[in-house]
Amino acid sequence: MNNTNTTSEVDVIIGSNIRRIREFSGVSKRGLAKAVGISWSQMKKCEDGARRISAGSLFAVARALNCSIDEFWKGIDAGAATLILPAQSNDAMLVARNFDRIPSPAHRDAIAELIATLAKGGALRSAAE
Repeated sequence: MNNTNTTSEVDVIIGSNIRRIREFSGVSKRGLAKAVGISWSQMKKCEDGARRISAGSLFAVARALNCSIDEFWKGIDAGAATLILPAQSNDAMLVARNFDRIPSPAHRDAIAELIATLAKGGALRSAAE
């Protein structure tokens, strides 16, 4: 089970980067907390790495400090990407969004086969194979 209350080294680095940028910008901890919509004590815990900051709050911090969100990731080695997802067209996203809503497994299989044939990629293989 993933415990979202547990912080990690990444949280400590992000918190440290928030503090560094905040202090460089001359913004008080209270002022930043108010701009983000969290309490001063919550902001302190985020900066200390004792509390994980949400993506939405991190975005709000970047806006309040007038910096790029990329600044918060400095010092974190993300490692090599293991899966690079291709860009998807709006039509492909629409098909994907509606595909699982088709109640009949036979119809879903037929559509998957049709798409594979039209793409000249042959039959689709299931993830279980």
